[in-house]
Amino acid sequence: HSDCFDKESLVQRLREARFAGKADPSIIDQFNKQRLEDTFQDRTLELDDDVIEQATAADGSLPGGISPDDLKELMANPELMTLLQNPKMQDVMKLMMTGGQESLEQMMKDDEEVYEVVTKLNGIMNEAI
Repeated sequence: HSDCFDKESLVQRLREARFAGKADPSIIDQFNKQRLEDTFQDRTLELDDDVIEQATAADGSLPGGISPDDLKELMANPELMTLLQNPKMQDVMKLMMTGGQESLEQMMKDDEEVYEVVTKLNGIMNEAI
């Protein structure tokens, strides 16, 4: 970031991005690859600690501020796992990772299906955490 002149300002920008849910959207592609491999090998999807570690910030949180333990608990929810495989939901997650909350809010206004999947996701997460 060219507007960061010292370590503290860069750290602050990184914290803000992490809290906003910004991350590398290739995480979604890794999820899809692992899911496909597990399906072909008749295995259940297990969240690989290496994948979590790649997405974990120095403060121990994941994008959006969720803890790795909470993520593992959520991944054990079959309804959530089905939702995460929805292409529209994956588009939403990638948008959140790259564009942040404002982009997500705009997409929810513009696309009723996005609004529905995000509302469903929020319901599942509120029940689980």
